[in-house]
This record gives sequence, C-alpha cells and structure tokens, in this order.
Amino acid sequence: MKHIIIGTAGHIDHGKTTLIKALTGRETDTLKEEKDRGISINL
Repeated sequence: MKHIIIGTAGHIDHGKTTLIKALTGRETDTLKEEKDRGISINL
C-alpha cells in the first residue's frame, strides 16, 4: 500500500484533530494535559 500525505489547516476548534483521528483511527492527543483539558497542545 502506498502512503498518502494529507495536510490540514484551520483555526482553533475547527476540528483538525478530530479529522486526523477519523482518517487514521489514531489518537494524537497523547499528553496528560491535552487529555485533561480536551485540547491539542503539542502535535
């Protein structure tokens, strides 16, 4: 299978992290503070 590269752009709370999770099935918010606060801090 070939790799597909996808780029995203958007302002705060526009669903970038949710989109990546939906496309890949992977959780990108891995830091405890990100999970506690429900926001992406470090990608």
